[in-house]
Amino acid sequence: MSVEVPRGRVVGRAHPVHDARLKVTGQLCYVDDMHLPGMLYGKVLRSTRPHARIVSIDTSKATALPGVHAVVTHLDAPHVRFNANGEDTDVLPSERILDDVVRFVGDKVAAVAAETPEEAERALKLIDVTYEDLPAYFDPEEAAAPDAYPIHPELRPEGNVLIPVDKSAGDVEAALAAADVVIEGRYEVPAIHHAAIEPHVAIASYDASGKLTVWTPTQDVFGQRANLSKALGLPESRVRVLNPAMGGGFGGKIDLVCEPIASLLSMKCGRPVKLVLSRAEDILSGPTRHAEVIYSRMGFMYDGTMVACDYKVYLSCGAQSGGSMSVAWAAGGKFFKLFNAPNLRYRAFPAYTNRSSAGAMRGFGSPQLFYVMGSQMNVAARRLGIDVCDLYLKNVNEPDVTDLLDEPVGNMRAADCIRRGRELFGWEEACEKAENSRHEGGRYLYGCGCNVAPHGSSLFGIMPDTCGTMIKMNGDGSFTLFTGVSDMGNGSNTTQMLVVAEELGIPLDHIALVKTDTESTLYDVGAFASRGTYVGVGSALACAELVAQCVREEAAELLGATSEQIELCDNGAQVRGDACHRVSMRKIAENAHAHERDIVCTKMYGTTAAPISVGAHFCLVRVDTLTGEVDVLRYVAVHDVGRPLNPMGLEGQVGGGIQMGIGYALSEGIVLDENGSQPHHNFRDCHLPRATDMPRDIQIEFLDSSEHTGPFGAKSVGECGTVPVSGCVAAAVGNAVGHEFRSLPIRKEDVLCALKESQTQGS
Repeated sequence: MSVEVPRGRVVGRAHPVHDARLKVTGQLCYVDDMHLPGMLYGKVLRSTRPHARIVSIDTSKATALPGVHAVVTHLDAPHVRFNANGEDTDVLPSERILDDVVRFVGDKVAAVAAETPEEAERALKLIDVTYEDLPAYFDPEEAAAPDAYPIHPELRPEGNVLIPVDKSAGDVEAALAAADVVIEGRYEVPAIHHAAIEPHVAIASYDASGKLTVWTPTQDVFGQRANLSKALGLPESRVRVLNPAMGGGFGGKIDLVCEPIASLLSMKCGRPVKLVLSRAEDILSGPTRHAEVIYSRMGFMYDGTMVACDYKVYLSCGAQSGGSMSVAWAAGGKFFKLFNAPNLRYRAFPAYTNRSSAGAMRGFGSPQLFYVMGSQMNVAARRLGIDVCDLYLKNVNEPDVTDLLDEPVGNMRAADCIRRGRELFGWEEACEKAENSRHEGGRYLYGCGCNVAPHGSSLFGIMPDTCGTMIKMNGDGSFTLFTGVSDMGNGSNTTQMLVVAEELGIPLDHIALVKTDTESTLYDVGAFASRGTYVGVGSALACAELVAQCVREEAAELLGATSEQIELCDNGAQVRGDACHRVSMRKIAENAHAHERDIVCTKMYGTTAAPISVGAHFCLVRVDTLTGEVDVLRYVAVHDVGRPLNPMGLEGQVGGGIQMGIGYALSEGIVLDENGSQPHHNFRDCHLPRATDMPRDIQIEFLDSSEHTGPFGAKSVGECGTVPVSGCVAAAVGNAVGHEFRSLPIRKEDVLCALKESQTQGS
């Protein structure tokens, strides 16, 4: 891939994540690897009821068990309600650390801290609880009914809808009435487990000075500090949150999960407490992607012009408010970004349900949205007799326009992605192969799908999007980067280091990293909204520019020049164009220290735009008509990320996004029985796609464009790589079978049923 490099030293070349060697050698220290002196082990008693009031709870036998140091229930917990999601901390705070009402099977009832995990487990079995059952809802449309029993009567005395969302432009009903063709349908998508390799875990230590320190693999150290401060009644100066390392997040490690319970136990017994969820607990009680019921109508003229789209969604928020409102709002914003139709309406009804809380998951509501959009675009193309690529090209927004909500999309190059993807995929040949398979009458059918979807790169326009960076020059001329940006393994910190190295003209290994510590790094909003590159790297570059100026001033003093004449390169500084007049970074640092100066700069960086990334995805599937099995044979993804700063990292992100999206389309989904229980205990039960399930032929490309406001012209891709996938795969399976699949996942039995229905209609 040909990439224009700003100076050709570091940025634009392939780099592994900065801690890759530590990971593959097992030397990276995760929270569960840590052990503090005197540390106890926490365990949580979980509800067997989907919705009930705790009438009585007897912990006397558990408290008397040898090795047990603390038992806590709702009687020991503060009455403060909080929103566990740092982004939505002030939006409908619904949760207590422990409550007298349980709202899903797996909800927290009590917790124990003991000398060993086994002793803590034994103590849980000795706690006696009496419940009074309450009405339960697992379907968001039923829960949203006006006469539904309130799951949070203190917030919503009537019904369960949090805050309805209604965004519209134009006259949707009139446009649909005048359209030549209207595509409409009801769609369902399931809750999905994030499936990070590292489960939720935290260590909390409340010391004799009244200070709480929490080690946790969170995506939002500052948001968690604010929430713990609120929930526990401590000033933020008495709460420190650190993220040593994270074994995957995907949005699931934004919210507080283990941290409040571990903290409450530590405060009660005065000892450090580690609380780590088993895989079964993680699946049972951790955050999920929103299950949704969706109604959508798209109107077109015979020439393919989209005239209107009406989208209504019921979101299953689960037991608590969490980040559900942000997901509903954000999906509504992205609904307006892709298409240039003049009449658009988005309505969302987020409703409390008796499931584990839903929240942020890679794509933040957009995979659900663009599964439906992609399905209806492919159906419309067949109905109109227009190639779906051409239908997209006719209706996507051009770069640098303002959408119907008066929000700029930035240099979003959707059409360029479609054209390049169609060429790279060999779209016409693949469609011909699929068409021939339907006439040959063999065992296998082939199908092609195309889907196009956008995603944002910051929180600008929604809330202040701020990231702070500090860079300090060391005595030998190397540097230390301090950042509050959480890295989930996606490479955000690595890319920050790349732009610092580029700007200062130093080797990458001359940068040390200090990250995600509320007491040593500057404030960052959190690792969500795909802001890692656009905002986090933008902050690092802005700070590096300040440091570079200080370094040039020191070098100018040594070289007898002005700072404007100095350029930084090859781990030193020289008079521009004169390599004979140069000085090393070590000499510059020594000169600063000799004159009682220290080169250290801080930068609080706030975005002034929210540019849109976009991807066009294409896939070829094979359907076994005897078994219903679907194989994704070929996959092509072309993305507009502005200027690619680290092609290796970008390719890894999109490749991982494709795998996650294929699972969403074909196999994954949390299923509850009529009592709200779920049978999932491990990754196998979640039906995650394995490496062997991935298509053997995957091609990923990035346009070499430039985002005007991004660092070195870059914007983000971490979530956008997932957003088009499920719609693309579903469209391909539908193309093969001749059926529109209106629910996910599309399992073997669904394919066989569709084939049988198609044969019945054909006869």
